[in-house]
Amino acid sequence: MTELEQLVYQYQTSSDEEDKADLIGAEFEFLDDYHKWEFLLPLLKEEQIYDLIKVNIYKIIEVADFKGLDLIVIKDDILACLKAEQDELVREYGFIALTWNFSNFHDVIDFCVETVANEEEEENIRHCAFSVITKSKDLKKIHSLRDQLLNIKGFSKYTTRFFNDLDNAGLSG
Repeated sequence: MTELEQLVYQYQTSSDEEDKADLIGAEFEFLDDYHKWEFLLPLLKEEQIYDLIKVNIYKIIEVADFKGLDLIVIKDDILACLKAEQDELVREYGFIALTWNFSNFHDVIDFCVETVANEEEEENIRHCAFSVITKSKDLKKIHSLRDQLLNIKGFSKYTTRFFNDLDNAGLSG
């Protein structure tokens, strides 16, 4: 039995949700088996799964090396999960997970802008989504959204500072 198979078995045979969350957080991040995503990503789609399990999966995604994997498929799965997720803490970590591997995709940027602009959205989630935007290297796309971002109620001081920093660094569009 491979290490991944052992971990999956351990997860599936545990009846304690805290233990499952701890197992995900402690053992899966550094597991050097890309098949782990075939196990982890579907867990994000399950509505009744313990929130801390999802949070720990998103923590792993944030720092994961997806070389050799279809980043678009993974990104699409994450976006679909985030759009369906109801738990605020899970959504925060979901947006944080987008920061490094997925912040250059146009649909991720658009979803983040939509989230930041949504005044009904919880403030921490809006800030997590804004952070994804600020980490994007797709400056052409970001600059095309300048006016829209500057006009988002409650975020003008953050976006003004962000664009001033870009302009001062010579990265204006």
